[in-house]
Amino acid sequence: MKPHASHALNAFLLTLLAAASASAHPVVYTLRTVADGKIGTHVFSEALVTFQMKADTTNIVSEPSAFNGGIVFTNTGETTVTIVDGTQVIFATFKDPLTVRYDTGAGIAGFGSSISATYPIALNCSETNGCPNPGGAGDLGSGTLGVLLGLPPNAYGASEETLNLPVSLARTTLLTGPAFSCAGAYTVVNPSSAFPYLGVCGAPAAQPLRTSRGHFYLQDQIGGSTNDPIPADAPAQIYYGWDLANYGSLQVEVRAHDRK
Repeated sequence: MKPHASHALNAFLLTLLAAASASAHPVVYTLRTVADGKIGTHVFSEALVTFQMKADTTNIVSEPSAFNGGIVFTNTGETTVTIVDGTQVIFATFKDPLTVRYDTGAGIAGFGSSISATYPIALNCSETNGCPNPGGAGDLGSGTLGVLLGLPPNAYGASEETLNLPVSLARTTLLTGPAFSCAGAYTVVNPSSAFPYLGVCGAPAAQPLRTSRGHFYLQDQIGGSTNDPIPADAPAQIYYGWDLANYGSLQVEVRAHDRK
C-alpha cells in the first residue's frame, strides 16, 4: 500500500472512531415503584423498590415491535435493586442479567429477564399488548406511556410537554405507567359479571432471580383489587380496575463522560 493511501485509511478509521466515541454516552436507567415480594429471607409488602442499571448508549439494540409499527429498544448493564421496607433498607446486585426494554409499539417499558421480557417489572402492561397472561379481564394499559406514543393530547389530560418527551432509551426522558410485577397470570375478580377486573398475581415466578443478597421475587398482591366500598356515584367499571394499582416511573438519564 502506498504511504499516502495508508495515511488516508488511518485518517478515515480515526474519523469513524471519533464519530463512534462522540455518540457513545453513559446512561442510567432508574425504575421506581411500590411492590410486594421477597429477597433472601426477607418478605416485603408495599415497599419502595428501585431498580437501577448503568449502561452505555452504544449497546442499545433495536428491532421491530409486533405492535403498531413501533420499535423495541433494549440495553444491558449492571443492575442493582434497593428495597426500602419501613426503616429497613436492603441493597443488592443482580447476578442474573437483566435487560431494560422499551417497546414503543406496545407502550411497555421496564426490566426483563430470562424468565420473561416483562418480569421482574414492566410499566403499562395489557392483555392486548404482549404481556404474558395478565388475566383476561380489563385493560392495564392506561398510563402515560400510552400518551407518549401519540394518543390525542388530552387523552389522559397530558400536557404538550409530556407528549413531546423523547421516545427512546438513548435520550433523557421519563416514562410512567401502572406497574406489573408478575411472572404468570393475575386472578380475575367477578369473572362472570359485566365488569370483571384483575385481582392479584396468582403465583410467584417458577424460579428466582439471583442477587448478592439471595433469591429475589416480585409477586403483586395489590393488582386491581380494593377493599374500599364503591362510592354511590362511581360506576363499577371505572372504580374497579387497574387504575387502583401501583404505578411506577422509568427515568432515562444520559450522562456526560466526565460525570461520576
